[in-house]
Amino acid sequence: MKRNLLLTICSFLFLGQSLFAQTTGGASSGKYGLPSPKDYDKWSMGISFGQTLFLGDVLKDSKNNEAFKKLPFAPNFGLQVTRQLSHSIGLRASGSYAMFKAGPSKEKYDNQLPSAVINYESPVYEGVLDGVYTFGNISHLKRNKKFHFYVSLGIGFFNFDGELRDDSTDVLLKKTGSVTELMLPVSLGFKYQIKKFDIGLSYDFRKTFTDKVDGIRKELSEYDNYSFIRLNVNYSFGKKNKSMEWINPMEVVYNDIADLKDKVDILSGDKDKDGVSDMFDKDNATAEGTKVYGDGTSIDTDGDGISDSKDGDPFSLKGAKVDANGVEIDTDGDGVADSRDLEPNTEKGKLVNFQGMTIEMDPSKGASTSVSFLPSVFFDTNSSTVKQVFKDRILVVARALKTNPDLKIMISGNTDVTAAEPFNEKLGLKRAEAVKNHLVKVYGIDAARLSTETKGEKEPLADKANNPMNRRVDFSVVK
Repeated sequence: MKRNLLLTICSFLFLGQSLFAQTTGGASSGKYGLPSPKDYDKWSMGISFGQTLFLGDVLKDSKNNEAFKKLPFAPNFGLQVTRQLSHSIGLRASGSYAMFKAGPSKEKYDNQLPSAVINYESPVYEGVLDGVYTFGNISHLKRNKKFHFYVSLGIGFFNFDGELRDDSTDVLLKKTGSVTELMLPVSLGFKYQIKKFDIGLSYDFRKTFTDKVDGIRKELSEYDNYSFIRLNVNYSFGKKNKSMEWINPMEVVYNDIADLKDKVDILSGDKDKDGVSDMFDKDNATAEGTKVYGDGTSIDTDGDGISDSKDGDPFSLKGAKVDANGVEIDTDGDGVADSRDLEPNTEKGKLVNFQGMTIEMDPSKGASTSVSFLPSVFFDTNSSTVKQVFKDRILVVARALKTNPDLKIMISGNTDVTAAEPFNEKLGLKRAEAVKNHLVKVYGIDAARLSTETKGEKEPLADKANNPMNRRVDFSVVK
């Protein structure tokens, strides 16, 4: 009764799984992001070895059950090939060689055999085709499992050629001859995965439909069945290096959820706080407050490769050579960049005009007394602090003053229009005074030679109201 119940349960499991595999054929083909059979290896091959248990009349009527007390070693060897049809269902073909052994035991089988020391032995060959259902490889609690339980059910045949002997007289009592019979194989086992191999233990029961295996037929007795206790080793082969049996299909769902979460985090995140989400931000290390383009990279107004936030001169001419601070290179150090310098080899210390041409300051030599412009110094919004990158420009002015002792300079502070006009007037003067103080304290220029004024927002160089070019200090030569 119990065996029939087990067979019924196994049949329903295989039938249900097969129907499920058929109804989800479209999904398993890789649509909608679900796994495809093409993504996995489906074939495996294995060997098995173990002990054979023969359950025939020779043992069943043993009064003292001596055969079970002294179980003879009866080996079996098997070879099997399995193809996975889904993550849980596999089709297995196997062949085995085994030995049936029973005895010795003292028995008297009514009138069939006299009292004797009975010993039964037979070689056995079998072939089996069965379906294997694996428990545990579809799990909602654990993403990957390396330990599986499984059951199998199928159909097969076996061939035996047994001999029944009396060991006390070494007389052959009966010989069955070579006989092939049908049988139903049922297995229960477990396995553990180690890379592309798995090892396991199984109990394989064979339900036969004959009572003649041991040569003794008794009325009202059960059929002569047999079973194996086996150690199994299997190897999965294929180019994918992923066996379908050992992949949890729920892993795809887990991965999709994790991937979606990561994308949401990236989409909603802005590590550098530049206003561009991390998913679209090509530069996630932008300094806070830096103005950026739509892709998150820092704005480079003059296209010199130095972002405005680090550019000492954000309005250098296109194509002009600049230093690491984005300031145009001034080879002769006259304060006029090479790209605008009409006299690239000016003598050091000479005062030049906006074109880099030397201005003679000696009236006796017909020197010009017209106003000349020196390099400008730029400031941050609402700031009167002299930035480090512009101190080189103040050095140019200091050099001109030291070389020409009679030279006097007007320092004019300018602002953009982002604040009220009275505020800008004061800010412009603060910027001029900051530059003057730098010349006096750092270079020792006589303060009497330096005049300051503010032009506030009255003389912008750029059209845009908040353009950095308008936040500056200009120098001009005065009589």
